[in-house]
Amino acid sequence: MADNRRPCVVSPAYLQRHGAPQHPTDPAQFACLTLSSDASQTRSQAFQVGGDVIHLQPGGPLDCSDGQVLHDWCLDGYSIAKRSTWEVESDIAAGRLVTVLDDYAAPPNGIYALCPQCKHLALRVRLWIDVPKHHHGQADDWRQAQAWAT
Repeated sequence: MADNRRPCVVSPAYLQRHGAPQHPTDPAQFACLTLSSDASQTRSQAFQVGGDVIHLQPGGPLDCSDGQVLHDWCLDGYSIAKRSTWEVESDIAAGRLVTVLDDYAAPPNGIYALCPQCKHLALRVRLWIDVPKHHHGQADDWRQAQAWAT
């Protein structure tokens, strides 16, 4: 349906105190915020370096299984976090968060709609799939959708 990009974001206050990382291995020096859960024990973060996707496990004492808590910690200046564009776009636009390590962004993950039988879907299900796909299928549409939702 669309691409899910996950930039590294940080508050301007955190950048003033600690500076910006220049390479994906730099966040290991920082207390990075990580999202984990019982379903996904991976704490690694993907980056693209020299054409290869690498997975790093940044250190840090703050780890949670609630994306909103992680987002709030990032806004409060605790550290750097990787968040989906649709979650942070309005904070970036308002200057509450800043992206870092943009040159090393990993390829986006896909957002999919799966159905057991797509040939004979009810109209309401087809619309539930097609409307977001049409509105969010292009990378820049996430920005437009965020502006529309606020």
